[in-house]
Amino acid sequence: MDELAEKIRVASEQLDPARFLELLRWHRVVAGLPELDWSQPGVYKRAVDELTPERAAELLRDVRRTARDPRGHRHGADGKPQFRQGRTLRNRFN
Repeated sequence: MDELAEKIRVASEQLDPARFLELLRWHRVVAGLPELDWSQPGVYKRAVDELTPERAAELLRDVRRTARDPRGHRHGADGKPQFRQGRTLRNRFN
């Protein structure tokens, strides 16, 4: 798990800290883990260490994907991927 945590740490350096925190919190919620006090020292490592290896691997995949395409995983209220100016496929062609 330490090797996976190190890979997550390295990959997360390519992201905005707020975006990484959002991904990490989402994966913790999905795993059913409690919310942490994010202002404490060492909390990010602890948060990753508490994830199962499978969930940590998914987090790593999501962090890498987001680093490659930071806007590619944001969705609007209708669940459709957003384009510039908030236009989606639905209202782009209507």
